[in-house]
Amino acid sequence: MRVKIESTGGFAGDQVMVAMYDTDDLPGHDADRIREAVDALAAAKESGEPGEIGADLPAYRVTIGDVDGDQRVFEVEGAHPDALDEPLTVLLRGPSEPEEPPEGTPPGKPPSPSGL
Repeated sequence: MRVKIESTGGFAGDQVMVAMYDTDDLPGHDADRIREAVDALAAAKESGEPGEIGADLPAYRVTIGDVDGDQRVFEVEGAHPDALDEPLTVLLRGPSEPEEPPEGTPPGKPPSPSGL
């Protein structure tokens, strides 16, 4: 399964690729983490709880594509439901288990593509 994450929106309306990887190229544990995050993202999006909408809000477009060409696209806009935080964080950080965050870092919030 291929995963591509783009940062979209914001004041400039730019699209920036944040991450791209393929679970077929990953060790089993890392691939399982990504699959679980994709499943959790899909479940949270199916719940139908809308995020804040606005063209100038930062957002992520997560494209999941299988080898056979089928693709699912998830849009995560602005202030999104809390259920999306953990799977989005896993997908943004990538396949490897992250090190412990520095003290004082709020848990569960996705990293910013700008580093802020």
